[in-house]
Amino acid sequence: MNNKVVRMINNYTKKSDNERKKRKGENRVVMRRMTAFGGAMLLAAAVLILLAFNQKDQNEALEEELAQTQAVMDERVQEEKDLQQRIKQLNDDDYISRIARSEFFLSEEDEIIFNLPEGDEEQGNSTNETAE
Repeated sequence: MNNKVVRMINNYTKKSDNERKKRKGENRVVMRRMTAFGGAMLLAAAVLILLAFNQKDQNEALEEELAQTQAVMDERVQEEKDLQQRIKQLNDDDYISRIARSEFFLSEEDEIIFNLPEGDEEQGNSTNETAE
């Protein structure tokens, strides 16, 4: 077939060409708008994803700090319980007298205190075993 077609120039073809150019221009505007809005949406999504990862890291750090603080608090609570028990003991006269007798060698009337070294028992046991 021959491609020797001559284009007719009349009002209809001019009007059709103008409409085609107008649609082509409108399509360019639409594509530019879609590209701009799509880019803005991608940028917003990227920012939100970065914020989510940053928040996740902060949450992990805070959870670790909370665990450490909880451990310290548990230690302090146990220490407080021990101190409360110690206060109860120190308010007990029998306990105070036992401490005074053992640590400060205080005695009652007509009482003699002997201080025996702790190592003699082990040596005494070992000499008895070798003698047998």
